[in-house]
Amino acid sequence: MIQVEEAYLNHLIYVSEHDVLTGVLNRYGLKKRIHELFNPDGEGYLCVVDIDDFKAINDACGHMTGDLVLKAFGQSLCGIRNSSVARLGGDEFFVFVDGIKEEEDIRKEIKALEDRVNAIEIPELGDIKITFSMGAHYFKGNIDEVKALAYSKADKLCYESKRKEGNSVTIC
Repeated sequence: MIQVEEAYLNHLIYVSEHDVLTGVLNRYGLKKRIHELFNPDGEGYLCVVDIDDFKAINDACGHMTGDLVLKAFGQSLCGIRNSSVARLGGDEFFVFVDGIKEEEDIRKEIKALEDRVNAIEIPELGDIKITFSMGAHYFKGNIDEVKALAYSKADKLCYESKRKEGNSVTIC
C-alpha cells in the first residue's frame, strides 16, 4: 500500500511541475528548477520562444495537429544544451540556458534548434513549415535580477523578432 501511495505522490508532483500536453516544465516547475540550478555567480541565456503563425496552423489543420506541433516543438527545444524548457501557455515557451556565456555558443545552439525544427515531420501539416521567433537575453548575477529584468527583456526581444516577420532570433 505504501508503494502505491508513494508512486501516486510522485505522479502528482510530476503533474504539478510539467505541462500535460508537451511534457516540458510548466511555470511552477520552471521556477522550482531555476532556483535549484541557480547560484550567485550564475550566467547564461533566458530565451522566450513563440511558434510563428501558430493560429494559422490550428485554423488550417485543426487543433489536434496544433497539439502535435506543440509536442514536437517542445521536444526540439529540450535539445538545447544545459537547458530547462517550460511552456508558458499557448505557443509560448521559455528556455533557461545555464552556463553559456558566449553569443557564438548560443547561436550554435539556436542553429541546431532550427535544424531540429526543420526535421519535424507531421503529415497533417502538408506544406506548412514550422518556424519560430526567439528573444535571447544574456544574464549574470543574482536570481532576483533574472526574474525581474531578464525575462522582461527576453520577452521584448521575442516580440522584436516577430515584428521582423517572424522566423528570426534577436539576441542581447
